[in-house]
Amino acid sequence: MPSLQEKLPEFERHNTQVLGISVDSTFCHQEWAKTLGGITYPLLSDINRKASEAYGVLSDGYFAKRTCFIVDKAGNVRFKEAYERGALPDPNKLLEVAKGLP
Repeated sequence: MPSLQEKLPEFERHNTQVLGISVDSTFCHQEWAKTLGGITYPLLSDINRKASEAYGVLSDGYFAKRTCFIVDKAGNVRFKEAYERGALPDPNKLLEVAKGLP
């Protein structure tokens, strides 16, 4: 998402890795990133839907709900927020949560 791309240097200053994960193929990710002018953070394909299922965001067994997670260095989910279709996460809010982690 472009808003996360714009804030990427700030996330990195706070030792935070931004990743995008969706059930789309890697080809779809590449094309999507191009249409947005380029996304430099990693885009991962969960085409088998195992990650979506494990994190409880798989809907109707096929689609993944748009959700942001912040996971600490120990692998614990410290923040989870789901969004309605068409809604986007607030990168400033995510950055504030990330800043608060040890």
